Order: sequence, then structure tokens, then C-alpha cells
Amino acid sequence: MGSFTKNVLITFFVRILMIVLGLGASIIIARILEPKGQGIYSLAILLPSLLVIFTDFGVNFSSIFYIGKKQYSPKEVFGNNIILTLLISTFAILIGLIIIFFFGNELFPGIERRYLILALTMVPFSLFFSFIVHIFLGLQKIKKYNLIQFLQSFFFFVLIGIFLLKLHSGISFAILAQIFSFILAGLVLFFLIKKETGGIIFKFSKQYFKDIFVYGFKNYLGTIFSFLHHRIDIFLINIFINPAAVGFYWIAVKLAETIWHFSQSATTVLFPKVVSEKEQKQLKEFTPLVCRNVLFITLLIAFLLFVFGRQIIILFYSEKFLESVQPFQILLIGAVAMSGLRVLGTDLAGRGKPMLNTYITGFSVVLNIILNILMIPRFGILGAALATAISYSTAFIIMVFVYNKVSGNKLKDLFFFKKSDIGFYRSFLLNIRTSRFTRKP
Repeated sequence: MGSFTKNVLITFFVRILMIVLGLGASIIIARILEPKGQGIYSLAILLPSLLVIFTDFGVNFSSIFYIGKKQYSPKEVFGNNIILTLLISTFAILIGLIIIFFFGNELFPGIERRYLILALTMVPFSLFFSFIVHIFLGLQKIKKYNLIQFLQSFFFFVLIGIFLLKLHSGISFAILAQIFSFILAGLVLFFLIKKETGGIIFKFSKQYFKDIFVYGFKNYLGTIFSFLHHRIDIFLINIFINPAAVGFYWIAVKLAETIWHFSQSATTVLFPKVVSEKEQKQLKEFTPLVCRNVLFITLLIAFLLFVFGRQIIILFYSEKFLESVQPFQILLIGAVAMSGLRVLGTDLAGRGKPMLNTYITGFSVVLNIILNILMIPRFGILGAALATAISYSTAFIIMVFVYNKVSGNKLKDLFFFKKSDIGFYRSFLLNIRTSRFTRKP
């Protein structure tokens, strides 16, 4: 428990720093580019994000799984993941060019082609970063994983500040800042991983590729559905309304997603622990403890953000983004539900049952799309926020019942605070006191 709590604490602190950097970058982008420019930038970088998600084939989860099970050495995973990066990047870029030149006007109305082409160059660097950084999780090197994640956010913040504030550049340089941040962080990542693994076996392994895709495909569909769940509303808002509406909604989404960071901190550490856990009794008790306390903390943060949402948006983004307030408040409901969904879904994936996540998320995506199509034309971006909140909450409710059936836990174990949880918070506070982040020199 102590080790898990400490890793979650470290991850959470890093996530907080990343939130600050991310908010800082988004504030600069929003204030310099204003709602329409913000919308164009958001849609442009959505294209490489979409391609990366659709072409990663579950390599991330598979890398963690097979390293954790000691089925492949870290050197083998490192080398083969680089080969996968080269092959998949080529394929993804070709698909991206087809989308831009043949379907760009339909899928990205109001977005100039040059922005989409520039954003497309992000694909290989983003894939490399994603495929390689998860090796740290397989090795349970949580601190190094957090360091690299932080560096990417830090580089992006610094570059955004230089390009937009100092050089007074526009959308193109905002996209370049994103690209360069992955390049710089990727270079650091390469040398850290090489040192950690003791080298690299740069040799094509047919068996590794087969295993990685067999296990990865189970997570792959779920990852696609999850991405669509988070971002399909952005596409639909642009199709039904315009890029300026996307700019307002994007700010609401990014602010609401800040409360995910605590659950992401927990699940980042939870997945490799579930994979390697041999004692079923501990596993049965452990995930509910994480779930109910993540929900409690997330709900508390969401309440504060709901109350002060208007003031936060005016302070950070100016009154030009007041249309983001109500969508932001509605999206907080879905963000709390998503936090619980992440924890339980991570447990199922670690048990080797990722397809259950896929089925639940797939149903929720279909529901989300239907609700968005019905509600955006009538209610605008408020309709998109409502559709998201409803679909996230529905998915969480279904996940609760599925998880309880698989694990044998009761409903109250996931939601109601227990006296034994006091030990969790004592451990949490003890780690704060003894953490290197707070220790005086």
C-alpha cells in the first residue's frame, strides 16, 4: 500500500504541474488566437491525435503487459516498438494525406489545408513518444515515466510562450510548438530508456508482433471508442456550427478534463500493479479502495470548479470566453463519472479482460453520437456538453455492474467511505511529509 500511495502521490504532483503548464499554454493560445483561432488550432491538432489513436493498435498496453509478465525483455520491446513506430507512422501519414486532400472540406470545414498538413508531421514523433514512454510503466519506473510526461508539457509551454508571446506568431507556430515539444521530449526519452533497459535489440520479432497485436487489439478498439467518446463532439460542433463554437467548447472541455488528473495518476500506477498482482484477495479489496477515494476527491474538486467556474474562465481566458461557462459546468458531471470509469476499466484490463471495456465504451460512443446529432442543432454547444455528460454517466453505471460481477465486490464497496480508508489518507499525508518534493534541503 505504501509504495502504491507514494507512486500515486508523485504522479499526482506531476499531474498538478502539468495542469498548471497546460492551463498556462491554453491561456496564451486562447488570448492570442481568440475563439476562432483557438477553434482552428484545436481542430488541426485533432487530426494527428485521431491518426495516432486509430493506428497505435494497442501497443502501449501490450508493452506494459508483456514486460510486467516478463514474457519479453525490455530491450526487445524497445527495439521492436521503434520498428513499429516507423512502419505505423508511414501508414498513418498516408491515411492523413488522403483525408486532407479528398475529405478535408467535409470533415474539417473552415480549416485551411496548410494547417492540417503541418499538424500531420506530428504523427511519427507522437507515436514514438507514446510507444516508448510506456516501457517505463512496464518496468514500474513511475518517477521516470512522470519526468518524461512533465518534460513534454514543459517544452510545449515554453515554446508556446516564445512563439506566441515573444514572436507574436499565429496558428502555424502554435502547431509547431506541439511538434517540437514531442521531438525534444522524445530525445530525452530515448536516452533514458536506453540506459534503463541496458541497450536495445533492434531486430524484427514476428512472435512479438503477433503477441502485441493479439493482446493489443483487445485494448485497441476500446482506445478508439474512448477517443471518439472524448472528441467526436468537437468534429460535430464544427460541422453543425463553426470553428469559433469549437473554440468556446474546447476551453470548457480542457478545463473540465483537469479533474481527470487524479484518476489518471491512480490508474497509471494501478494497471501495472493489477497485471503483476498474484493475491486475488488483495486485488479484490484494493481497486474498490482506489475507486471510492478517487470519486470522493474528484467530486470535491468538481464542486469547487462548478461554483467558481465563471470567475475562473473570466480570470484566465477573459470575458470573450463567457460562452464556455455553462458547457464547462455541465461537463464536470461527466468528468466525475469518467474518473470512476477509468479506475474500474483499468482493473478489468489488468485482469486480461479489456474487451469488456470495449463493449461498454462502444455502446457509450454510439449513445454520445446520437445525442450530439440530436442536441447540437437545437442547443448548440450546451447540447454537446449534455450529450457528453449523459453518455459518460451511462457508461460508468454499466461499468459498475460489470466490474462487480467480475470481481465479486458489492456496490457499497465502490462508493461509500470506510473507516479503514483513514489509513489510506494517513499514508498519503505521511508521503507528503517525507516526499522529496516537500523536504527541505
